[in-house]
Amino acid sequence: MNPRRVWLAVYAVAITASLGLGVMLSAQQFSAAPPLDFVQQLPVPKTLPEFSLERHNGKIADVNVFRGHWSLVFFGFTTCPDFCPLELQKLGKLLNLMGAGDDLQVVFVSVDPERDEQEKLANYVGFFHSQIIGLRGDNSALAAFAQFFGAAYDRSVIIESKLLSVPAGIDMPTNAGDQYVVNHSTRVFVVNPDGEFIGSFAPPYEVGDMLSDMQKLMSR
Repeated sequence: MNPRRVWLAVYAVAITASLGLGVMLSAQQFSAAPPLDFVQQLPVPKTLPEFSLERHNGKIADVNVFRGHWSLVFFGFTTCPDFCPLELQKLGKLLNLMGAGDDLQVVFVSVDPERDEQEKLANYVGFFHSQIIGLRGDNSALAAFAQFFGAAYDRSVIIESKLLSVPAGIDMPTNAGDQYVVNHSTRVFVVNPDGEFIGSFAPPYEVGDMLSDMQKLMSR
């Protein structure tokens, strides 16, 4: 046989084997990340916009609060009679199971700034876990922040025997008093260490569900 043809045949086999190995390694790398079972992921992560809110300790919070660690964000209010305390109990337990270190944080955003003053918010989040961060602010700033995540909320109040709906971003009427209802999103939103919103947990969710998916995300 012509030595040149032999050499070309060997070269072709080597190239084919190399390409096959490359495809196999790429497939292994692509499938290395375990699939998520409960997080509803966005098609493309969304970078958090600039914002300015107040932490429960009185310090100003901006987008840097979310950089360097995974975050779970929940919108609610301190006088919520049912959903908020139940979910914050779960999130506090999740922090304990994850070691409550710097890798994961829980951020509770109050959408009821008229009633949730700084001290009240601090006492509330501290009851569920010492490392939960509470955020508050004026109605316009809160509405913009919630809108980014798609977290809908509004307030309902009866004034002069009429039911009035107060949309997000609008201050409560001065004669509304303290007896009004807050309707809010019940999702838990996930933000990665790069400050990107990547998805959310939709209820019903349990601590084990969140633990499983967060461990997968944080190991990638």
